[in-house]
Amino acid sequence: MKKLSALSALIAVTFASLAPMAHADVSDAAHQFKSDVKTAGKETGHAFRDAGHAVAHGAKATGHAVAHGAKTAGHAVGNTTSRGYHKTKSWVKEKTS
Repeated sequence: MKKLSALSALIAVTFASLAPMAHADVSDAAHQFKSDVKTAGKETGHAFRDAGHAVAHGAKATGHAVAHGAKTAGHAVGNTTSRGYHKTKSWVKEKTS
């Protein structure tokens, strides 16, 4: 019986001495996990931000290209109309003079 209680005491002392180390290891692992999750969240947020900026930049460039094309087309129509008017005016003047 004394052997059994001595063995039990030895096991209890061993577990008691290992418990703080196990707690410290779990605490360190939890801290590392929290740090990794925060880092991953920040990187994901930055990736979405960069993607949004790229899309916005492309949309802005496309809008400028469309506006430039519309401006050029408007000038072309205006110039053609003006030239046509002056050609017609000079033709009428030539025929009636």
